[in-house]
Amino acid sequence: EGVKQRKYLVRQCNRCGHKWFPPWPTCNKCTSPDVGWFETSGKGIIYSYVVVEQPILGAFADVVPYVVALIELPDCAEAGGDIIRVAGALLDDEDKAAIGLPVEVVYEETPDKDIVIPRWRIAGTAEKTWQFSE
Repeated sequence: EGVKQRKYLVRQCNRCGHKWFPPWPTCNKCTSPDVGWFETSGKGIIYSYVVVEQPILGAFADVVPYVVALIELPDCAEAGGDIIRVAGALLDDEDKAAIGLPVEVVYEETPDKDIVIPRWRIAGTAEKTWQFSE
C-alpha cells in the first residue's frame, strides 16, 4: 500500500525504535509485536550491485542485462551504526552504476493500477566510487 501512495516504508518497532527490512511481524531486536512503519526519504547510496545477464523467468528475457543494487538507507541509521540495506532494480544501465553513488526511488506504473513497482535511479555523483570492470 505504501508504494501506491509513493512512500518507501520500512518496519519500525514502536517499543525500541529499531528499523528493519524486509517487513516482519515482530521486532528482530527486542521481539515486540508492537510495530509500525517508518517513511524513508527514498534516497540511498549504492553499497553493492550485480548485473543480471541471464533472465530467471522468460518474462525478463527482453530486459537483460539489468542492474540490481544493494542500497543503504542513511535515514534509517541507528545509534549503534547499523544501516538498513534494501535490494532494488536500477533504471540506469551498468555503465552508469557504481558503488558509492547516490540513488533515489521512483515509482513505476504498471497496466494494473493496483501494482506500482519501486525502482531506483542514480541521483548525482560522489567523490569516491568504485565500478566493476571486465
